[in-house]
Amino acid sequence: MNPIYNRNGQVVAWRNNQNIYHLNGSHAAVINGNNVYSQGGRHLGIITNGYFRDHNGGAIAFMQGATGGPIPPIPSIPPIPPIPAIPPIPAIPSIPPIPAIPSLGWGISWEQFINA
Repeated sequence: MNPIYNRNGQVVAWRNNQNIYHLNGSHAAVINGNNVYSQGGRHLGIITNGYFRDHNGGAIAFMQGATGGPIPPIPSIPPIPPIPAIPPIPAIPSIPPIPAIPSLGWGISWEQFINA
């Protein structure tokens, strides 16, 4: 499991292949190509070059090695990853909107993004 950091360098979630998990190990979202979808199939945003981005192109969170976005802060030491829950059967994903031009600034918070 790889940590996902917010704009302050704090771990906010975990990525395990195409699945995103909350800090407690419960399933949060799924990645299909560059698109991030909720469990219900709603398009949340995209991930490119290690940055999660909202529909306006703002960076939401990042992973180690992210490039092409705002300067990431020094990440905190990640906690021990939880045991991930078994992901649910994926919903049929909605048609993703045309991605916005990536911004060099930060967008909404991770909580707003993942709970949209």
